[in-house]
Amino acid sequence: MNQGAPEAQPQALPSGPSLAGKLFLTLGLLVNAGLAALLIGISGFVFGGPEGARGEFYAVLEWSITLGICVVGPVLGLFLWRRGLRGLALAMTWLPPLAFFIGVVAVF
Repeated sequence: MNQGAPEAQPQALPSGPSLAGKLFLTLGLLVNAGLAALLIGISGFVFGGPEGARGEFYAVLEWSITLGICVVGPVLGLFLWRRGLRGLALAMTWLPPLAFFIGVVAVF
């Protein structure tokens, strides 16, 4: 029998989501909501007027896909966050705003 001092057990890292991760996800959701509001706000310029989706077919298609990505990406991000895939959830939430930013930088 070993009567010496007990060995110190390594402390496990907390497995729950960190506060920084939650804040980063929340900020991503707000940025996506702002981007969706911006897309809806400029839809009249894309479609040639406030009468609805009567613009050029490809402009309407691109706008609809972009708006869909801005809505579906964060929803899937929240779903993945709840499943414990934190990194993938943050990527799903932040990819639409980052793609928008890269597009704006590439145009100007």
